Amino acid sequence: MLEALRLRLGMDVTWLARADGDRVVLQALDGDGPSFGIGPGSTLRGEASYYTRVISGELPDFLRDVRAHELARTLPITHALQAGAYLTAPVFERDGAFYGLLTAMSHKARPDLQERDRRFIRLVSEMISDSVSDLRRVWERRSAFWDRISQLIDDGGPRMVYQPIVDLAAGGWVVGAEALARFPEAADVDGAPNEPERWFAGAAAVGLGLELELTAVRAALADLPRLPDDMFMSVNVSPGTVGPDLVELICDVEPGRLLLEITEHDRIEDGSEVFQTLAEVRARGVRIGADDVGSGYAGLAQLLALRPDLVKMDRYLTHGIDADPARRAVTNALIQVADEIGAHVLAEGIETYAELDTLRATGVRLGQGNHIAPPATLPATLPDRW
Repeated sequence: MLEALRLRLGMDVTWLARADGDRVVLQALDGDGPSFGIGPGSTLRGEASYYTRVISGELPDFLRDVRAHELARTLPITHALQAGAYLTAPVFERDGAFYGLLTAMSHKARPDLQERDRRFIRLVSEMISDSVSDLRRVWERRSAFWDRISQLIDDGGPRMVYQPIVDLAAGGWVVGAEALARFPEAADVDGAPNEPERWFAGAAAVGLGLELELTAVRAALADLPRLPDDMFMSVNVSPGTVGPDLVELICDVEPGRLLLEITEHDRIEDGSEVFQTLAEVRARGVRIGADDVGSGYAGLAQLLALRPDLVKMDRYLTHGIDADPARRAVTNALIQVADEIGAHVLAEGIETYAELDTLRATGVRLGQGNHIAPPATLPATLPDRW
């Protein structure tokens, strides 16, 4: 509906914002939000925005040329958004309670806007009254989760545990450990069981994904000196976390003992900042891993794009590999590709001796899983050899 409104009015952006005291929080947006410096979750405060002034009647709800209006052109928000024209309409919940504002805005003045355009945006605001009642419940749930994640970050982040990685081809020597996050024993944002992936996804949904990941990385790196000197640590990061903040975190770490495991399967665009940052940390001696390769096209595409030092087989391939020739065939292909790019293959999720024995016979170099050793806090009992 926001898209339909934007196209009908010919504006650059439309958004629905929830009122919260003297501020509004953008909850849904369509159009060129980045050119205005806004997006879902952005907050516009009262004195610095049009919100309170429109509600009080100091500003009209419809301006063809913001810069021609004596009051509007002096407001900081006009310069911040580079606003040229806007229309706005109040939105009410189904019980009549005031919810917020529906707004359409353009960078250029719009002298062609008519009174019927004003009536149209009011019509749309009436049509979405049922939806915003549901949005309020979503917002309240996410707001509570935002508070929980913020408190967790302030307290130092999730608890970290470490799962040994062994060299299957050299007698089972323990060569490294993967850092894994563990969260409080409580339901997450969706009321689902306590799962790290859902915590990170929930944090991303409320705008705290980067901070939570960096906090987890910081906690893991603090434990690196507690591992034996000849062991490396594998740390999981998503492409969105690969940036200057991450580089700053690892600048004092012994680079040869760190492996950054890229966890998401979305294709990373060639020439992106992610690749530039990875090239920088690689030049320092940090190794790069590709997670869950073999789980689909995206995982294979990431393998070819990253040219990683370590290729982690998806646990789907590991599970039951002793009884499935097709899984063994795919594993052999991964080993061949890894050899071509100078990488090692690591099989995760090894749960049985039969799986371990088959992987070793197939030529997989590294392995981890509960059959070898479950994740544990440090100081963990990490034998030199398994």
